[in-house]
Amino acid sequence: MSFIKFWQRLRGKVSSKEDGPPGRDPALARLKSGWLFDPDANQYDLLTVLTYLSCVASANVSREQLFDAAARLNYGPSPYFAQVANLVSSLGHDFTTACQVVSDSADDEVMRQFLLRFGNSLASGEPEAVFLERETHVQMEDYTNAYETDLESLRKWTDAFVALMVSANLVVLVALISNMIYALGSVLIVTVELVAISTAALGAWLIYRIAPFDPVVHKLRDKSPEQKLMSLLARILFPAALLMGLIAYLAFQSMGLALIIAGLLILPVGIVTHLLERKVDARDRDIADFLRSLGGVTAARGSTVIESLDHIDRRAIGSLEPELKRLLTRVAVGVETSRAWLRFMAETGSELVHRVVRSFWDAVNLGGDPEKAGRFSADMALRVSLLRAKRKLVSSTFNYVVVPMHIALAGTLVFMTEIVSAFNTKLVQAQAVVGSEQPTTLSPEEIGIPGALAFQEFDTSFITFMVMTVVLSLTLINAFAPRAAAGGHNFKMALFGALTLCATGVVLLLVPPMASSMFSDTLIQPTS
Repeated sequence: MSFIKFWQRLRGKVSSKEDGPPGRDPALARLKSGWLFDPDANQYDLLTVLTYLSCVASANVSREQLFDAAARLNYGPSPYFAQVANLVSSLGHDFTTACQVVSDSADDEVMRQFLLRFGNSLASGEPEAVFLERETHVQMEDYTNAYETDLESLRKWTDAFVALMVSANLVVLVALISNMIYALGSVLIVTVELVAISTAALGAWLIYRIAPFDPVVHKLRDKSPEQKLMSLLARILFPAALLMGLIAYLAFQSMGLALIIAGLLILPVGIVTHLLERKVDARDRDIADFLRSLGGVTAARGSTVIESLDHIDRRAIGSLEPELKRLLTRVAVGVETSRAWLRFMAETGSELVHRVVRSFWDAVNLGGDPEKAGRFSADMALRVSLLRAKRKLVSSTFNYVVVPMHIALAGTLVFMTEIVSAFNTKLVQAQAVVGSEQPTTLSPEEIGIPGALAFQEFDTSFITFMVMTVVLSLTLINAFAPRAAAGGHNFKMALFGALTLCATGVVLLLVPPMASSMFSDTLIQPTS
């Protein structure tokens, strides 16, 4: 087995990125960022491909055209269709034999079974449109069940993540207090801190892996205005946040102030991303009704799609009205219709709109039935939109909990660090006083104090550094976990990151003075 096939078997998936030429063999499909942060896109991509083929099949195209169309989509299943087309064109196999041959070498079990069923259907003489419509319906039900199962797991793991964070915080606190009683040593302290950070990071990673794969914003070369603004702000503000935070820390020697400045600088990126996804959600909700209406009107009138757009009530278009006006304007001034539709898909910023409108327009452009194409694409859009609404019920509750939980955890760690430092200061003062008086010959054990429980002086700077490392690590983890649960664009993490950075900064600015004022009388009281 080649290294690439071994790596694919380990990961269980291939790339579903939109841009670039499609692979001609599953073993040569491009890999994404790696199995560690590569969500499972197989079912969603297969549903997209089947919806597209169901729409295109209504045009009564040949089998060669069907397989070539699926190969050009460049989703996860596309290389399998490309390999079937290659076997037919280069070796002279019929499609039934080619499907069986490709299924034998397929690593994906879902694709293996689908190719076997497709080959049997082709051998029996069943029309491709009938088979594809049935398979689309079955795959949609499978995708729905898998999505809802992932949501149940996500709901449980978001609850478990809160428990993991509290447990990790408790472990660190126990280590801090224990270090006052008995010197644990730097190695054990570092080990405890690493275990706490690793546990929290593992919880966030599990949320990311369990959450359903559901891209919201497309990755086309052409971008919507909101995407362009978001990218521009990110290129400017991310380096500025790092630079200004570093300057603030060096100038004022205040980590809290540096984190607040960095958080405020990246906040606009998160806000623009949030507003973009709100618009995309509205467009995703409206696209199903729009495509179903457009397909029905086009079929009933026997006209072109562009002509039918003028006979659709604009109130039924909803949030898509500005983009559709620009579409009609481009066509009116002579822009090629296909290019105008591509621009329409790009301006919406929605990955779902891109997938379903592409299916609808390509089918109609090939002479397919607009009513069927509109119905198939609208069914997929509606199902995905309803599933996203269910996901929001889970993720929104978790998102509201994370920031207050982070404030409580970071505040507790910083507060206990100040208490430990105050205790160590008092212990040093007491030892100085005792050392200046007449020494006694009695040992601590002789007066009833076990030697193992004798309070120890320790390095407060080392403890402070380790606690600060934990707090900063929890800041990043608690910024990643909500984005992993909610899904969406990667820049959404800037919103949660800004909140956790500012929360950590406020804790570092306010908690130490509060703790010092609470123990100020104890620290200045002379020891007799």
